[in-house]
Amino acid sequence: MTSGSKTTGESAPATGTAADSKCRVTERRRARWAAAMGSILLPGMMVLPLPAEAFADAPAPSSPGYHLYAHGFLSDGVVGYNATDTAAPQPIPGVPSGVASWPQVASPDGRFLYVASGATRTLLVYAIGHDGHLTALPGMTLPDIPVDIAFTADSRRAYVVMGVANASIMALTIRDDGTPVPNGPTVPFGAPADGVSSAVVSPDGRNLYAASYLMDQLVRFAINDDGTVTPAQQRIPTGSGPIYPTITPDGRHLYIANERGGSVSGYTIAGDGTLSPVAGSPFTSGLLPHVMSVTPDSKYVYVPNMGSNFISAYAVQPDGALRPLPDAPFGNGPLGPMSESSVMSPSGDALWVFGTDPAQVGQNILRRYHVGSGGALDPDETTVIRTDTRVADGRTLTLAPGW
Repeated sequence: MTSGSKTTGESAPATGTAADSKCRVTERRRARWAAAMGSILLPGMMVLPLPAEAFADAPAPSSPGYHLYAHGFLSDGVVGYNATDTAAPQPIPGVPSGVASWPQVASPDGRFLYVASGATRTLLVYAIGHDGHLTALPGMTLPDIPVDIAFTADSRRAYVVMGVANASIMALTIRDDGTPVPNGPTVPFGAPADGVSSAVVSPDGRNLYAASYLMDQLVRFAINDDGTVTPAQQRIPTGSGPIYPTITPDGRHLYIANERGGSVSGYTIAGDGTLSPVAGSPFTSGLLPHVMSVTPDSKYVYVPNMGSNFISAYAVQPDGALRPLPDAPFGNGPLGPMSESSVMSPSGDALWVFGTDPAQVGQNILRRYHVGSGGALDPDETTVIRTDTRVADGRTLTLAPGW
């Protein structure tokens, strides 16, 4: 797989005192700008990959690096980038992954990437190299269509939620070499109409929360000491079409996008994991909200909208209520491009958002935003990447720490 950049950002070079050093930096910037402009072909603004030499003399990044991986629901392949909060992302060679894949997730320690193919009902496993390159490892066959994958914070356990109907959870133990091993029997949600479910594990690893899309409910499962899950412990109403629950890093609140309802439901998490609705919930979003992100300090929430050309932004109040902040544009017209999936950088200073451009036959776009001191998003117009993947639907963007 290959990828292309419209234009790319760069970090500021180290300050020098010699005039010739400044001139060399200026000339390098001009050369990279010329290369970027030369990569755009008219008509149609088709974007092609920049040659590696365009970035050969780029200054060292000013923020810690991480890897970004993305795939399209209708594309056979994962594309990757080495990225920072400020510098130009560098493409990583892609790998095949099968079509019709909703879930993709990296282990929290950044060592492995897992992609579940709905077409083959297979959990694919890749080792993540220091340079971000992916190496295929033995995977495993799944008993039903995978919809989402959730990890514990220690990277030792994972949970695959499966089934368009009659949803179930497969608990996995992750060996040191990345191999997933079933841990106990598959646990059913309990109702035939439960299905198309997505999940998240609490930061303390004691509870799993799964959205039952067809039932408009959020279901809590307790996690035993051995990593197995109990039958459903709590069912609580959501808005219409709940999808992709997210827990604030401080563990106090859970938010979930109501895809059909165009809103976000919020819940307070008690000490035993029980959920109770936040006052004022649900909170209005754009159309078809999807995979949201929260800043590491738990102060701000960002929600991409598949049916709107903007990202909804909120400040988290002490009681968990969401106060709207200015929307951040993702597309430049009423029909898109539309955002779908997001990841927050480890520092909390940058948000990466992945979406679809209907006007370009579903081509996917990756954009970077800078998080302001008040939580407002500032679009980084220098980093708009058109990938070779198509139709972002599902957990299609992943961040892995390291490098």
